Amino acid sequence: MKNTQISFDEKLLKEIDRVAASSRKTRSAIVREAVKAWLNRKRIQDFEDLWIKKLIENPEELEESEAWINADHWGDE
Repeated sequence: MKNTQISFDEKLLKEIDRVAASSRKTRSAIVREAVKAWLNRKRIQDFEDLWIKKLIENPEELEESEAWINADHWGDE
């Protein structure tokens, strides 16, 4: 892993430390998990934004997209 310096205000740092202590994780582990979760949400939001843009540009694809959205089985079982 690569070491990086990040600045936090006191209130946020205390909250990070509280969560780290209660979950028996390091401060770095908490920050890594938070950044990974944020990046995942960002990827999903970017995908959704692109999907909406494409549907606006090509409304005829909306019917096909709705079929996928309303599918009962996605193969998760």
